Amino acid sequence: MTSVVLLAVLLAAGWYFYRQWRYTRFEALHHPGHPQYFGAALCAVYLFALSAAIHELASKNGLYSATLEGVIALLPLEPSERQSDAQLQLHFAITLLSLLFAAFLPLLFNGPLVRTPSLAQIIATRHGAIDPLESLAIKCEEEGTLCALTLDNGKFYAGLLEAFTSPQIGKEWIAITPIASGFRDDHKALQLTTFYDIALPDDTTAEIFRVVISTKQIVTAQSFDLALYQEFKRPKIDFEGVAHARDFVSPQVNERRSDNHSTLNTARYLLYLCLPALTLAAPFAAIKSSIAGYAFILAAGASAKIAEALPLRRMSWRWNTRRYYSQP
Repeated sequence: MTSVVLLAVLLAAGWYFYRQWRYTRFEALHHPGHPQYFGAALCAVYLFALSAAIHELASKNGLYSATLEGVIALLPLEPSERQSDAQLQLHFAITLLSLLFAAFLPLLFNGPLVRTPSLAQIIATRHGAIDPLESLAIKCEEEGTLCALTLDNGKFYAGLLEAFTSPQIGKEWIAITPIASGFRDDHKALQLTTFYDIALPDDTTAEIFRVVISTKQIVTAQSFDLALYQEFKRPKIDFEGVAHARDFVSPQVNERRSDNHSTLNTARYLLYLCLPALTLAAPFAAIKSSIAGYAFILAAGASAKIAEALPLRRMSWRWNTRRYYSQP
């Protein structure tokens, strides 16, 4: 086994890490082909740096050194004129650690993204990995409105789209739990015929109404507010009363809210990135001081927890639904 083979294995470990860590997986799935070679190489460098530092720390332990020598003795390593036996063994140790980290680190780094879908949404948005329909679903979820779909056969659904949980390519189906449904007539006017706000048995949820729709059937998608729809359906609308009742705010207030929301998303994004950054820095700090290494590990975990705990501006769609049904 030569150093060339070990380099190929290290690159394969980087490619696996690149495909499994959701932060880079967003990029990998939407840029297939040659760009993945560069992504795999960058991730291999990350694994190599982390493994080299861990190897330096672990070499101080006699059990680690003895175990490593036993494993190396079982393998046909072939030193060359330019690479001594000791150098080849060091290369093998780092490659072996890189394989272990390639399998373990994605599980660690994906934890916050799995537990907090909104954090995964922020990262996917920054990578341009969210299609317009997913972007609309996220916006509706944050603003507390429903998502409305009009199909090519005139059928209309207003409800909750399935939660965004992981990057996908070429999504051909979308699931929606309807709150109201109807159709558009020959003049494209909307007629709601069915409302799903009914009392269900204790062992049944609203997902019993869940509908899976082919994205090829969707003609239009938009946010939808049942209360606002009712106001527009009235023969006469007192616009001043509507504005007062809905408590509209000035554009300046809306702009400030948008800026605050953007700042909060940026903070969550950067705090999450501290997890892989501090994890990489921890073993290098531990070479100088064990206390410093532990401090970096604790800081990495704390940054991930803070990123998960930061509030997300969100309203409940149930408030809009109840407001609709409470109207006279």
